[in-house]
Amino acid sequence: MELHEQIGMLRSQGSDTTAIEAKAALGGLPKSLTPTLSAFANMPGGGLVILGLDEASGFRATGVADAAALAAALASRARQAFDPPIQLTVDTEEFEGVHLVVARIYETPVSAKPCTVKKTGQAFLRFADGDYPLSRLEIDGFAANRTRPRFDEAVMPGTTRNDLDRARVEDFLVTARAMDRRLRPLDDETLLRKTGVVHEDALTVAGLLALGEYPQQHLPHCTIRAALQLDDTTAVRALDSATFTGPIPAMLDEAVEWVARNSRNRIVQHANGHVVTLVDPPAVAVRELVANALVHRDLADWASSRSVELRLTNTAMRITNPGGLYGITADRLGVHPLTSARNRRLLELCKFVRTDDANVVEALASGIPAAIAALAAADMPPPHFFDQALAFTVTVDRSAQTSGKSGAPATTSTEQQLLDALTGRRTVKALAETLQLSENAVRKRLASLRTKGLVAMHGGKGQTSTYSRASEER
Repeated sequence: MELHEQIGMLRSQGSDTTAIEAKAALGGLPKSLTPTLSAFANMPGGGLVILGLDEASGFRATGVADAAALAAALASRARQAFDPPIQLTVDTEEFEGVHLVVARIYETPVSAKPCTVKKTGQAFLRFADGDYPLSRLEIDGFAANRTRPRFDEAVMPGTTRNDLDRARVEDFLVTARAMDRRLRPLDDETLLRKTGVVHEDALTVAGLLALGEYPQQHLPHCTIRAALQLDDTTAVRALDSATFTGPIPAMLDEAVEWVARNSRNRIVQHANGHVVTLVDPPAVAVRELVANALVHRDLADWASSRSVELRLTNTAMRITNPGGLYGITADRLGVHPLTSARNRRLLELCKFVRTDDANVVEALASGIPAAIAALAAADMPPPHFFDQALAFTVTVDRSAQTSGKSGAPATTSTEQQLLDALTGRRTVKALAETLQLSENAVRKRLASLRTKGLVAMHGGKGQTSTYSRASEER
């Protein structure tokens, strides 16, 4: 996007974004920018810093006193305050009669991540419009990905061939020989060894996940945790939660069935009177996206407490797996036929492993295009991909159409989420925690909703203010 489009987006949203940070910088280079620089350097694709915009006044262009000096200070901090030094380009742009300093922060190479602040030794990641310090485990996650991951090829101690599901193994042998002519003359034992299911007397991690009877005996984190919620806030109790276990094909079948059971087309009326028709995500799209999460999840030790997360709300289906993309960027998914696998051995095995009605993986690089095509056939928008470096999320929008109730003011998607989170009277802090936004962003949205007559504020001088839906106070 052009600079004016990026600033327009900030003004419309009312807060910084995951990829853009704006600062007034009237007193020089802000110290608070240091965590942001580290976070952008650790994020896939980096980020953009704009100095000379005042977020507190709706991103008004206030300009900077000495653009050249500020640009030099920013470049100096990027080169000297971080390990490894941050790569960036800095430009001065004229906008609405003032000068802004605009810096593109480039992603640190995977082989050198995480980018840390020298003075404190801390490293940061970006979530929504905030910068958050990495935990020790997350730092280990970056370190584990400095070279090509081979965790799926590791031998699983304590396993034997008795841990394999015999019926699935028989089906695997038939499918493998049918699909690869070089495997046809091999005996069963040699085929299992050549394809990486077994190594000497034990199973590999890939073999256990693809064909094991109960892989969670040895890999308890390799599950799917699913939850159904009536709205998009984490404060609402899940109506139907489930944990899917077993080998990958079994978990995949159960997840597809669970989504189908919980996503029947229905009409929902929001607090502001808007009516939304919700649609079922097509089974093909669900299958491909869940399979992608299971096959490409990070299997390193740092992720040993994290499962694949499947969440179904009134507006979306979200699937998150531990570990970001490997060897490809989110903007190229489904666009270019590129093959890039975090777990190469597991992916190859899953080409020969069947679910109830299809192979787990049909062909390399075909899953995302198949999901996009299935959604398009159902008149649904393509999925949204978000690579968070240590996690990868795909979101499918389930809102088929929105019609406004007569006289009801229009709201943005984030304002609607805030309205849905207003169950009773709630504070700004509570709403910020629920929606994972900054308190400043929540205040701006509350102000907009109050102007539209949709939110009421409570509390006098010296009291903590609370907010509720205006309709509840009538």
